[in-house]
Amino acid sequence: MDWEDLRLFLAVAKASGLAGAADKTGVSAATLGRRVSSLEKSLNVRLVEREARGYVLTQAGRELVFQLEGMDEVAQSISRWRESGRTRRRVRISAGDWTARLLMDNISEFWSPEASWVPEFLADLHNRDVARRQIDIGVRSRRPKQEWLAGRKIGTVRYAVYQAKSARIEAELGWIGVVEDEAHFPTGTWIREHHGDEITVTVNKAVHALSLVRQGAGRMLLPMFVGEAFQDLQRIAEPIDDLQTERWLVMHQDERHEPAVRQALAALAKLLKRDPHLQAEF
Repeated sequence: MDWEDLRLFLAVAKASGLAGAADKTGVSAATLGRRVSSLEKSLNVRLVEREARGYVLTQAGRELVFQLEGMDEVAQSISRWRESGRTRRRVRISAGDWTARLLMDNISEFWSPEASWVPEFLADLHNRDVARRQIDIGVRSRRPKQEWLAGRKIGTVRYAVYQAKSARIEAELGWIGVVEDEAHFPTGTWIREHHGDEITVTVNKAVHALSLVRQGAGRMLLPMFVGEAFQDLQRIAEPIDDLQTERWLVMHQDERHEPAVRQALAALAKLLKRDPHLQAEF
């Protein structure tokens, strides 16, 4: 049984004919006639008497209309729910801690509550799987290699050493190091190899080190889009070329043309392509 046949039959029954139902549904009278006939065949019962003045329901037709009234109420309820805006597409966005915080602190720059999509931010140490649809968009540091993934390069991320302006550049401040998972990241390895004997404070997530740096408790490697955003910080050395990474937006090939995902991609790219010194309130 075709549910569309049932819907169109109900429209014909309420309009007492094909012409009125065609005006209401936008389906041609000829098509409506064929759909009613198809429904009669599938149910093996006559639903209407075809008269010159229109369609007259048989007893079976009246009984079916009674059954369909409940379905029509549910359909109207679903339409109202859809039009309420609560069915907007939720776009899951995965990024590292620094970038995720940057996106959240500047959300008004690329999204508003009136948009047709809703962001869901996931800050991760490890990349979530785009291929398995765990997320819709990933902000990554390299071009995707899998053929089922699509990528769009939107810039680079550079790292440099920062400390509080309240501390003299020549002051012998200790370094803030990282432990656990982030100790094995390129930034953690660089600090350990170049300033391992100067580490005085450690954190397990680099994002937590920013408040320590701003208080003058030590020096820290920071992405330049973070360090340059704070007037109370100063960069004390040139950017470190060996730590420079690319920035890519990665999505599934099958999803990149889906309207909500496409709009989210355009909005994120517009923000992240701007001057990297965006304000971030960590």
